Amino acid sequence: MKSFFTQRSIALFAVLITTFLFSCSNPVDSDDHDDHHEEPVGFVLKLNGSNIVEQQVNSNIEGAISLSSGEETDLIQLYFISEDGDEFRPTEDEYSIQAVFDPTGIVEFEQHDEDGKYAFHLHAEQAGSTNLQIKLMHGTHSDFSTQMIPITVSE
Repeated sequence: MKSFFTQRSIALFAVLITTFLFSCSNPVDSDDHDDHHEEPVGFVLKLNGSNIVEQQVNSNIEGAISLSSGEETDLIQLYFISEDGDEFRPTEDEYSIQAVFDPTGIVEFEQHDEDGKYAFHLHAEQAGSTNLQIKLMHGTHSDFSTQMIPITVSE
């Protein structure tokens, strides 16, 4: 009788150990990494290597852009800021950026394929003030929108 309980205990113990080992070694689905990407919570614009406008995590925008009428900026590079403060750019093909001006007609937004999809030039069309909002588009919807970036164009 004693050996029956011992054998039963050993069998139960083996089942528990096997269950535990299989549950702990369950590999993560290889598609999980496709769903993980950094979420922007801020941004920085860089001109010639210097930060000209930025919005850090949980803060307001700092900086502004000033141009003269007819002037075009050098290449401006856009970087997004993640929750942990790291700068990044989405690598997936379905992401792009869109510029929205309020009011329109004062500054034009220009992008060239050779500069990459997170770089652009601003061209001052006429004197005045406007605000630029940049949207990180994921297909047809925006995943992130910057606060309004003030732009002043002088004569």
